Amino acid sequence: MLSRLQDFLSRHRRKFIVTGVLVGGAYCAARYAQRKLVEIHEKQAREMFERTRRTHHFESTEKTCNQVILGLGEEMCDAVLRECSTDELLEQLRQNPKNKVELWEEMKVVAFTRLATFVYASSMLVIALRVQLNLLGGYIYRDITTEQTRITDELKQQYLSLIRHFITEDGIRDLVRYIRTQVIAVVKSSMPLSRQLSLNDLEQLFWSLQMAINADTRRDPNSKMTKYLLPSQSSSFSPLLQQMYNETLDLLESEDAISVCTHNVTRGFVLACDVIAESLGETLHHLPTAEVQKQAETQQSQQFNQSSSSTSLPSSQAVDNNNLLNINTVLMAMAKLIPIISGITSGGYDSSARSTNLPTQLLSFYLVAEKSKTLGANVYETFSSA
Repeated sequence: MLSRLQDFLSRHRRKFIVTGVLVGGAYCAARYAQRKLVEIHEKQAREMFERTRRTHHFESTEKTCNQVILGLGEEMCDAVLRECSTDELLEQLRQNPKNKVELWEEMKVVAFTRLATFVYASSMLVIALRVQLNLLGGYIYRDITTEQTRITDELKQQYLSLIRHFITEDGIRDLVRYIRTQVIAVVKSSMPLSRQLSLNDLEQLFWSLQMAINADTRRDPNSKMTKYLLPSQSSSFSPLLQQMYNETLDLLESEDAISVCTHNVTRGFVLACDVIAESLGETLHHLPTAEVQKQAETQQSQQFNQSSSSTSLPSSQAVDNNNLLNINTVLMAMAKLIPIISGITSGGYDSSARSTNLPTQLLSFYLVAEKSKTLGANVYETFSSA
């Protein structure tokens, strides 16, 4: 019996060996696959947890960023109003002086300077804070994931206080001085107080002013934001603060940041025209009937000249029907536009302000601008995963 068993095992030894190898290999493969599957599930769970945590941290950073922008935006508006004050000019004009024309010319320069400064300064502040807060948020997130404490409260305060140069030191002042020189070159001589302007003329004027401001490659607020926004580097900077400062400079001088600022400024001047149009509409609403009739007759005459087949309506009907008075073709002397332009920029940031408050409209618009938010998100993604 034993000899038969030995003979059987001897004759089928290869089969047993192959079968054992196959069964053992299958078992090992199954265990390996099971272990790998568990590892994959654990990795996916960790990645999902990581994405969720990063998303929550980014959303918290964005919320903080919006709050900081509005808080510092209010201070920035006050700084612009101090640098471009019209109080003294208005007080002199109330006394009906002999140099009234010269005072109105200065009012014109200050009004356009203040409007252009708000357009540029608001965009620059929003972009700078989006970059700073998201860069800082990325560093803090890396500290959380690596269980380090490189970003201390003192370092946070030092880094975020860099933007104070723009608001409380020389930044706004230098920006106002530069924009004023371009306003004088574009507006003062070519736009006399008696010149009649339409909204289209005003849009062309803003476009010319924007091109003049952007033309100086040494002081262009779009490409040289850091010249106005940040102070010069200091020997008191710690190595990490110096690194963050240099990274902030690189980001603000990048093509992405310049492109966003240029886009914002262009949209800002368009928004300024919309606010002026609304304010102009309110002004026309309170004009004497004779003045509205004159405007309506002028528009009808223009329409008749453009199309001889058009039938003009009586001016009285134009007065009765406000829709017939096209705001885009209304002509108004520069001297009458100056109070409107000055009025829409005379108030600081106020969340409850009317739509004719340009500083509030600009900050609110830039705050939710998709390009600015995308820039901040890209900065956070880069520095949170570095």
